Amino acid sequence: MKFLFQTFIAIVMTRSQLVHFRDAATGQFLSLTSQAGFAMYFITGLTMVLVKLLPKITKAIPPTLGAVVLSTILSKLFKLPVKTLADVAGAATFKGGWSVLPKIGLPNIPFSLSAFKTILPYAITMAAVGCIESLLTMQLLDGMMDDGKRGSTIRECIGQGTGNFISGLTGGIGGCALLGQSIINVQSGGGISKWSGMSMSLFLACAIVAAAPLLGAVPVATLVGVMLLVCQSTFSWSSLRLLSRIPVLDALVIGIVSLVTVQHDLAQAVLVGTVASAIGFAWKQSTALSATTSDSPQEKKVYKLRGPLFFGSTTQFASIFKPKSDPNEVVIDFQNSRVMDHSALEAISSLADQYGELKKTVYIRHLSNDCSQLLKRLYKGNQLPPYEVLETDPKTDPVYGVAEKSKFYENIASPTTTS
Repeated sequence: MKFLFQTFIAIVMTRSQLVHFRDAATGQFLSLTSQAGFAMYFITGLTMVLVKLLPKITKAIPPTLGAVVLSTILSKLFKLPVKTLADVAGAATFKGGWSVLPKIGLPNIPFSLSAFKTILPYAITMAAVGCIESLLTMQLLDGMMDDGKRGSTIRECIGQGTGNFISGLTGGIGGCALLGQSIINVQSGGGISKWSGMSMSLFLACAIVAAAPLLGAVPVATLVGVMLLVCQSTFSWSSLRLLSRIPVLDALVIGIVSLVTVQHDLAQAVLVGTVASAIGFAWKQSTALSATTSDSPQEKKVYKLRGPLFFGSTTQFASIFKPKSDPNEVVIDFQNSRVMDHSALEAISSLADQYGELKKTVYIRHLSNDCSQLLKRLYKGNQLPPYEVLETDPKTDPVYGVAEKSKFYENIASPTTTS
């Protein structure tokens, strides 16, 4: 899961950065021969080179900060036609002063049921995706640091929820952990504790208030160069090597989620991936059911099942047996199988009825106690027909529950052991 998250986030971030290389009017990629295109590609490439080069010269300056400052200075000295943050976000965004600080107060929305119904789906989606991204980012950083320490998932979720709630009261926008910023902090050296994110927020607030014009003068190309390096380090290249070694179904799920991530967004990709994985798991489990047959000394044909019996494998279960050609007495042994839900019970009952219509008898072995009792409930009077015989042995019968909400469970002893 961690590798998928890294890959998908890297794809999303890379895609978002490519927008800056397109002409706003035509939508085409900027030509390297044009002044705007040359300036964009040059500053982006220069920033990437400086980020890699500066740590070899000095470790006193964080490489990302040094690269952004030097690239900004060079673009101003040579008067390169590059877009700045002020050009993109508007000059009012970087006017600075105390007026840019948020005002504390309730959101300007109507407090009504209709407004609540409109907001709730988006709130749930944002909260779910935010928690997933934050927790996976924390897991990724724990792996990068490899210092034996692990972040607290509970504290992360509580802190994020509290912060977003307070942010809403100040007119802010909710958010979550930023993978790009987190990786920059770790790779720049020193940003390895919770104080890193807090200090970043404080310094950014101070800069917006006191040095907003300087921030607005930073070329967008320098930040694009930094983010492209983050994308490169975020992308899980090892996952590409694993594609040839993992099952085809898992590779298909990865492909589907990647496509949805690129075409739409990460929230939809998470939903599609969850559904696709669940369907894939159900399909694999449905085909995992099998049986071996043998003839007992009493001339009974014994079917020894292996694998789970549930709604997805009932068709496979029915195809295993041959009621017309089987002898008059058949044994179904569930020692290495498990009856998972009500559909499985219905499948057993239906199969027994087929043998009963042919005047043949089915002996069922090694069902759990609740399976046996629930199977009896399918018939009138809670009694199995004469052609369906339960062979019970408390010493060898397994103990497990069935996924069925039924009032009859009130009269069935809860299992105390599992096999």
